[in-house]
Amino acid sequence: MSVHLAPALRVLRDEINTRWPHRDRGSDGWIGDAAHQARGSRSDHNPDADDSSVNALDVDVDGIDPLLIVRQAIAHPSCQYVIYNRVIWSRTRGFTAARYTGPNPHNKHLHVSVSHTRALEDSTRPWGIATATATRLGDRVLRDGCRGSDVRELQTLANRLGAGLTVDGSFGPKTTAWVRGFQKARSLAVDGVVGAATVAALRKAVTPTPRPSTGNAPGSRTVRRGCTGDDIAFVRRFIGSRCGGPGTDFDAGTEAGVRWYQRMRGLTDDGIVGPLTWKQMGVRVTY
Repeated sequence: MSVHLAPALRVLRDEINTRWPHRDRGSDGWIGDAAHQARGSRSDHNPDADDSSVNALDVDVDGIDPLLIVRQAIAHPSCQYVIYNRVIWSRTRGFTAARYTGPNPHNKHLHVSVSHTRALEDSTRPWGIATATATRLGDRVLRDGCRGSDVRELQTLANRLGAGLTVDGSFGPKTTAWVRGFQKARSLAVDGVVGAATVAALRKAVTPTPRPSTGNAPGSRTVRRGCTGDDIAFVRRFIGSRCGGPGTDFDAGTEAGVRWYQRMRGLTDDGIVGPLTWKQMGVRVTY
């Protein structure tokens, strides 16, 4: 029998590609390299002796919502464990998040392994990736113990203010401590709970005040290649290195970064920052 990816994982991969058709695939993989082969049956990236199936799939994390995949994977009966960003969710631990100490941090790709039981590895049951709703910051009240893509968004915004948090989507003691410090500095109720007032203050804090010299506040107009101004500086800072670094010009690098961000958020990737893209960035549209 020829070596093949377990059918359950083929279904998962197809659903991921359906939801994020333009995602990066540079870190995708399933066949083990020399290091995996040396581990023999201890690695799910090596074919099973009985049916030649490979029971592990790696998915590049650029252009997808990794924690949405984690959430759907651990609810699937075929899933055995998931590893992402130095965290492992294993069926043997009841899928409670635990620190992953292996040599590969899995911060460029997400790993999913399925059971070696024939009925489970051959399952074609849907994983729900294509239709699952991603929770975004502000959709619910967040507190210690919460997990999800909205927590990851909170941690990402906090890091723009120098928090230095691990962006793992898990609202733990360090995230709580930062939230309480932020609330105290903004004269909010210091409870470590992220409700509407804290979200509004956080979004305001990460939105730069426009300089008079260029005069365009984020969300005050649609911007595209050729534009310049403080709103472009905000876009480049918000998206980060994929826009080529700091600057006030909407150049080819900025457009490429915007297209990547739009694909990641499920928008039309036209490279133009209009009302829908501004809103995804948490900016109030004023035009």
